[in-house]
Amino acid sequence: MSVRLFYPIAIAAILGCASSGTSPISNTVRVPRTPNYITGEEIVASNATEMTAYDAIARLRPNWLAAHGRATQGSEYPMVYVDGQQYGSAESLRNIQAFHVADIRYYDITQAGARFGVQGGTGGVIEVRIRTR
Repeated sequence: MSVRLFYPIAIAAILGCASSGTSPISNTVRVPRTPNYITGEEIVASNATEMTAYDAIARLRPNWLAAHGRATQGSEYPMVYVDGQQYGSAESLRNIQAFHVADIRYYDITQAGARFGVQGGTGGVIEVRIRTR
């Protein structure tokens, strides 16, 4: 087989094996993942609605709950804001049912400082928006 014939066959085989973005079994579209954002649809798709917001984050983006940076003042763990108001530490997410969540966003220390000021903390911020009916 010549090399000129091998390349088109190889490319056709690779393209034939590529994913179309839907599941062949359920024919549903996959929910896109963004590193610093969790949508309510992603929580539903991961079957995390029966959990708390803490459990949903632990399942979908566990690195958000880890210590970030070094704490000279405050905590190295992220602070939690709910609908723009300071709510507490990451443990306070256990008080929020996941089915109430519209979306969750993580802000690193730089983004948190720009958005929330000095109250953003050195570990960043997890902002939760609650669904409105």
